[in-house]
Amino acid sequence: MKTKSETSNCLDFNDVERFEKIVADTRHADNVLLEEFTHLSGCYKKMVQRVNKLNAENNQLRNELVNMVRSLDLASRIDNMTGLANRRDIVEKIGREATRSQRHEHPFTILLVNVDDFKKINDNHGYNAGDDVLVELARVLRSCVRNEDICARWSGDEFMILLPETDAESSLPVANKILESMCMTEFKANKPGIHITVSIGVCEHNPAQTVQECISRVYQALLQAKKTGKNRYILAT
Repeated sequence: MKTKSETSNCLDFNDVERFEKIVADTRHADNVLLEEFTHLSGCYKKMVQRVNKLNAENNQLRNELVNMVRSLDLASRIDNMTGLANRRDIVEKIGREATRSQRHEHPFTILLVNVDDFKKINDNHGYNAGDDVLVELARVLRSCVRNEDICARWSGDEFMILLPETDAESSLPVANKILESMCMTEFKANKPGIHITVSIGVCEHNPAQTVQECISRVYQALLQAKKTGKNRYILAT
């Protein structure tokens, strides 16, 4: 039994042209079945046109569905407030980077950035001002890294950065650049502008450890940066 796809493939204009040649052939002029054949040939032609139109519409809908799924997947990976990657997206990217690192022995490093005393910004200037600071902070972070690096909003006032092909030593200038850029930026959430500092944990991935262990290490480094005075980075040991 033929499938729908196989049936639609049997309907084409080659058959229509063949039927029209039969109708036009004067040798069949006296055939008593010619009138009926001509009618059926016309019906078949309309059917072919309709099937081809439906196939074209079906292909268009299929393409639109594929594009919609891609758009939805992209939207599910973006933080709505800052436009950065979200937690889900960067965790998946870190996982892929860990697999690639184990296979090719290429290093990578992650940075966890947290705003110092962010609660005071919300308390003194309001939550809208706090949100504006986070949006501007995201812009500053993007300006401090390469195109191939991934910046993501990890949670609340925490941001994670993935530096592929980068060992711990090579990541430290990036951490320094972030600290300096934050100190030099006047966040325009209020007048006069708000000045902030951040603390940063830095951790190079160890192929012998899992991604979650690497993230746990960078958290500990961030907490150490907070405990030892803030506005600094600490490299995970």
